[in-house]
Amino acid sequence: MQKIQSEHTEEKRPPGRDQPLRLFIGVAPDSATQRFLDATCHHIAQQGLPRDHRWISHANRHLTLTFLGDTDATHLNLIEDRLRSIAATSPICYGEIVSTHPFPKNRAKMLAAELLPNPPLAKLQQKCKALMRAVGKPPERKTFRPHFTLARSQRGFAGPQPVTTAFTCRLDNLTLYRSLLTPTGSQYEVLLSLPLEGAPDSQGTSK
Repeated sequence: MQKIQSEHTEEKRPPGRDQPLRLFIGVAPDSATQRFLDATCHHIAQQGLPRDHRWISHANRHLTLTFLGDTDATHLNLIEDRLRSIAATSPICYGEIVSTHPFPKNRAKMLAAELLPNPPLAKLQQKCKALMRAVGKPPERKTFRPHFTLARSQRGFAGPQPVTTAFTCRLDNLTLYRSLLTPTGSQYEVLLSLPLEGAPDSQGTSK
């Protein structure tokens, strides 16, 4: 298996072809971002959290670009081909994590580190959203709010105060995930991970 520069390798695992695949496209955090998120989690844990809270593992952390949902397995090759084209023509971009808080609103069941949107990241997300039409799905209409989910709680997060931050993370890959339901919650299997290799456009990267 060939190594790539962005810490991520192209990886394919043959899923079962006789049932729909629950898929989404995202960006896996690099090691520096993982360390920052670890430190943020440690800080928030000191504030007191719901008893039923569950931290998201390193392997499951990601920034979602597009949620494809239940997808016929026959579309997998087409999706992978489109993602290779997107990755080959999209430059590495950067995002600033500005706050960690209940997401998407107060008392929500998720705790997330939210990033400021920027043009290169928005453009990457739009390319991935357009891919949905290729597999016969209507593109998502909700506003794109880039974030890394850090914890979940069925009771909701009412206690921790928002943590203001200023961390610039490198977003250097495009990853296709399969969501699998397990007794301990959803687990995310990487079906394909590609480095972003495009040249910076006229807007450049947001760093």
